[in-house]
Amino acid sequence: MKPATILDVGSSKVVCLCGSMVDKDGIVVHGAGISTYAGFRDGAFLDKQSLHNAVVDCVQKTEQESRIRIRDVALTVPASFARMELCDATIALGSSRLVEGADVDKLIHLSLQKATKEEGWTLMHSTPVFFMVDGVSSTEMPDGVAAEEVSALVSHMFVRDEYIRSVQDALDDLGVEISMCVSAQLGEAVMLIPDNERVRPAVLIDVGYMQTDIAVVENAALTGLSTLPVGGYQFASDLSFGLDVPMDAAEQAKRRFVFSLDYRDKTEVLRTAAGSKKVSHQAISYIIEARAGELAGMIRREMEKLGVNLDARPAVYVSGGGLLMMRGGLDFLRNALNLPLKRDMPWTPRLSSPNYCSAFGALDFVLKANSSPEESMSKQQAEDKKLFHEITKGDSRCLNRISRAHPLPRSRSSVWAAQAAMQ
Repeated sequence: MKPATILDVGSSKVVCLCGSMVDKDGIVVHGAGISTYAGFRDGAFLDKQSLHNAVVDCVQKTEQESRIRIRDVALTVPASFARMELCDATIALGSSRLVEGADVDKLIHLSLQKATKEEGWTLMHSTPVFFMVDGVSSTEMPDGVAAEEVSALVSHMFVRDEYIRSVQDALDDLGVEISMCVSAQLGEAVMLIPDNERVRPAVLIDVGYMQTDIAVVENAALTGLSTLPVGGYQFASDLSFGLDVPMDAAEQAKRRFVFSLDYRDKTEVLRTAAGSKKVSHQAISYIIEARAGELAGMIRREMEKLGVNLDARPAVYVSGGGLLMMRGGLDFLRNALNLPLKRDMPWTPRLSSPNYCSAFGALDFVLKANSSPEESMSKQQAEDKKLFHEITKGDSRCLNRISRAHPLPRSRSSVWAAQAAMQ
């Protein structure tokens, strides 16, 4: 199978992975590149030149390690640059007949017409949450099922055009194009949360460096998405202010901290450019646990706003390096939320820490989407791509490449046309 390359833009680093699939579920990473940069906040990059340099650097590192010329990448879209809408649609088939793929595409097309048309946003992908076949709910594709009426609830994901332009400007220097955009939260959730736990709404909490993203996923679609402006950076910032030390010293103290240890009468020496400073471990513990408790409260309130029934004990998974890189962080959050939180980053021989979940989730998503078992998919994909370029006049910035997210089959021509109509 042809290797795929993804570019994952996080709130503090950019990761590029080139890999291919083996044995249907395994992934071989041929090359990887990681570069830190200034990050983003409130849906805007803090320093576009820093982003440009990081993108170029990590793509070049990936090419050198993999010895593969990268011509296109699948770009992950963080929650700060994404917008989600849930829309339903119904079609009457008349006398009972078998549902065809074109009927499913028509449902997606009709539901998309109900979505809000906001300037500056491009359709990323559309994923059916569930279907109603003659009033009976089903999570399976209804192709080949006899019915008189079919309905669907569809999750439409949009990406901010400015985000695409910012990344593409950097890739232009390398002659690399963006082949598709994928919601970082969707790819991560589909990889981490087992299918049987997504039958009812499950939650993914990604605590990053600059922010925390909360996604509600049902079956193979996002049904809720929110962002909190708190992450690992705020822990270090609080330490820097409270202890009156530089950020790099505060960051080191944060990384050495262990939740739930008894730090009474213990001290730590923080080394800075101006010299050494002795601080109380108890003070470090007080500052970090206060911030962690505040974050837990914010997460609980946000999940309730998203309609998550916490009394039903939903499956909740945690990823990201903002909290999980601190020892005992998961247990602290589990106790604070009183929920059975899980951390399930698949084992990899490298880049196995939780702050690479979104990158591997995107790579897994793209590889599985490109390995459809349908025999006619390659021909259908070529027809779709031809139609897409005819509609968009070959504009490579119109980036809808997947309209039925893994594990559902991908889109047909009607959905490509629907995306163009949103421009």
